[in-house]
Amino acid sequence: MYVSNNSALQALASLYSNDNVKSVKRTQQAEGTSFKDELVLSQEAQSFSDLLNELKTMDEVRDDKVDSLAQQVKAGTYKPDAAAVAERIMNLQF
Repeated sequence: MYVSNNSALQALASLYSNDNVKSVKRTQQAEGTSFKDELVLSQEAQSFSDLLNELKTMDEVRDDKVDSLAQQVKAGTYKPDAAAVAERIMNLQF
């Protein structure tokens, strides 16, 4: 069984749907004609990067939840709320 929160990942990915780079500056070094490039990211882009790094360290499957649900199914006590399930299905964006 695979438990995922795809809508949260889509919300994170939507942060990059617009151009979130505030500025790219070319600055001249103190002496000489050499240039260095500087990239300044918006706060949203930095937050997205932090969240993405956190997601990379998380497990893809929440074993504790899967085990709990499996035990409920096995015992015959798993009773999902049909209305809530239908509402979640209807709110999915493909």
